[in-house]
Amino acid sequence: MRSGFAAGLMGIGGILISFGTVIVVLALLGRRGDTRTELPAMITVAAGSLVVGAVLFGTGYLLGRLGRNSDQSARSERGSA
Repeated sequence: MRSGFAAGLMGIGGILISFGTVIVVLALLGRRGDTRTELPAMITVAAGSLVVGAVLFGTGYLLGRLGRNSDQSARSERGSA
């Protein structure tokens, strides 16, 4: 169960990171023209998406590593006992 939860966190984090990256690219391309007034909102959403995505991805990665290490240690303890 833990590996599924970790994979879910990493998946959602990756989606948010990708979404934030797309918004950054759109903001860079939209510096000229009529969308100039919307740049602060776009940058705010992009930064929030990147930060939350990175936190979720990192949490999922660390939870996956933690689960893998505890499974290996539990197997080695059972095997040696």
